[in-house]
Amino acid sequence: MKKPLIIFLALLAVLSVSAQRRGKKVQQPVYTVTPQEAMADYDFALAEEILQHQIAELTKKKLPTIQEEALLEMARKSRIKLHATEQVTFIDSVVLPRKEVLQQIRLSQECGTIMKCSEFFKSVDNNCTLFCNELGNRIVYAEPNQKGHLRLKEKSLIGGEWSMERQLKGLQEEEGENFNFPFMLTDGITIYYAAVCEESIGGYDIFMTRYDADNQQFLAPENIGMPFNSPANDYMMVIDEFQQLGWFVTDRNQPEDKVCLYTFIPTETRRIYNEEQIGKTKLASLARIASIKDTWKDMNAVNAAKKRLAEARQESKNEKKNREFTFVVNDSKTYYTSSDFKNPQAQQKAKVWLETQKECEARTAELKALRDKYAAMTEAQRSQTKSQILLLESKVERLAAEGLDLEKEIRRLELNK
Repeated sequence: MKKPLIIFLALLAVLSVSAQRRGKKVQQPVYTVTPQEAMADYDFALAEEILQHQIAELTKKKLPTIQEEALLEMARKSRIKLHATEQVTFIDSVVLPRKEVLQQIRLSQECGTIMKCSEFFKSVDNNCTLFCNELGNRIVYAEPNQKGHLRLKEKSLIGGEWSMERQLKGLQEEEGENFNFPFMLTDGITIYYAAVCEESIGGYDIFMTRYDADNQQFLAPENIGMPFNSPANDYMMVIDEFQQLGWFVTDRNQPEDKVCLYTFIPTETRRIYNEEQIGKTKLASLARIASIKDTWKDMNAVNAAKKRLAEARQESKNEKKNREFTFVVNDSKTYYTSSDFKNPQAQQKAKVWLETQKECEARTAELKALRDKYAAMTEAQRSQTKSQILLLESKVERLAAEGLDLEKEIRRLELNK
């Protein structure tokens, strides 16, 4: 009698425990930060963990997970790049309006010129940039295609005439991707640029590629990684090989329409930090450039670079005071003032050309402002404004044609003096 009773009581106890277990809910992880906050701290592993949990929960509820999956991929790429953060010495940083960036980069003449495409082509500003080499006979620039996606192109000056534009081969530009901010080293084959593409961590990332003469195209581009690239927009990598100074731009941790321009010391060999030696926290701090002073290991090199930067800034100020314009005469001559011309007729026509350029720029700016207003106008207002736009377009075309004819005539006179 006792034995069946014992068995019954044991079975009852097992059933009771099983019921208690079924009644308990599985303990869910509690996160005190969002994935975005974790990524801002460069804790990409934590961001991945949070996002994986969020995706699982949304999937259970049969809700869309597109945004979370995109963030998860960004966190994954960032985690991989973090472990290969390059050792870079930053000597200066300045926050400034986005539109003032190009004026603040003090590039020596031997390394070429960077400018807005609108300055070179005298066209409506589309936020594209252009690089022109020292001789003034080769340009690399960004231009929107028919679908509005930015692509990198180049032209060469041959016999005083610019060639047909060519799209840079080998970059594997996919639909929806954008390429901008090109810069070429003095070797004529190495190009840095920024792109929003599949290989980007987030937003614009900086890439590097070299021209392969054998295959007549550029090699597969390489994402240059951290600390230059981040989940924010990073672009405009410029290296002055003569002054041994480099610059790049980022909008990480900046308010809208503001960016930070960093100056660094370029190196020939890429060296990465040893994560085991410095630790995870320190590596994350260096990758996001929390403090430029943390990168100062050789103070002699830092002070020497700061001196070069100060000299470059002063030289640029003096040069800007004396420069009236930029006029490419041929592959080996570029003039900056009217007095540079040796032929008196060319000198006089250069003054007319300069006035034509200024008038064209003014009319182009006026046209852009009118087009911007046109989008918000009523139908009646548009009807009145349309004729103004057409008239301005005609003026801009005429001025641009006159400027081009003057350029040809000035070159002819100067070269046949």
